[in-house]
Amino acid sequence: MVHLSDNELIRYCQQGDKEAFRQLVGRYQNKIFWVAYQMVGNHEEARDISQEAFIRVYRSLDKFHLTSNFYTWLYRIVVNLCIDFLRKQKPNNKPVSFEEVGEIKNSDIPIEEYLEKKELSQEVNEILNQLPPAYRIILILRDIEGLSCKEIEQIVGCNHNTVRWRLFRSRQIFKDLWERRASLSQEIENKNA
Repeated sequence: MVHLSDNELIRYCQQGDKEAFRQLVGRYQNKIFWVAYQMVGNHEEARDISQEAFIRVYRSLDKFHLTSNFYTWLYRIVVNLCIDFLRKQKPNNKPVSFEEVGEIKNSDIPIEEYLEKKELSQEVNEILNQLPPAYRIILILRDIEGLSCKEIEQIVGCNHNTVRWRLFRSRQIFKDLWERRASLSQEIENKNA
């Protein structure tokens, strides 16, 4: 199939075309894996959540209205699966990590720069993991995935003001935690000097 829009692929899927569904999966599997991974912090769980999301999509495509946005619908399914997973987990489960999937071993960047970026990613994710799930989800969708507030409203099922408030609070909490971490690091450095 040539490059078709989501709605065209969905129409074909609704008529039983499995190749069209494979194309939808190929188009979105990496994006939803990363959303799930950033939210649950576990490679295997993120893969399971991604697969479950596509199973649910496949089973429900006949009910999908072409006037809706497929991308937003899919993200909502993923976010809901992640929320369910997080609710079942003990507090302070594994911290979210940006461990590279399919890491390129022969990188052109110097090892020092690579290690600095990796360390920074780990620090950012340790702080993200401290945010309440409702705030973390919105921060990830807006600031990491780049979705609009309107798209986030549809995904998380909140009104515009709630999304904006949670985004504001999540950024504020993140900033406070980041500054505390930096100040603590500075104190440790001063003591060791």
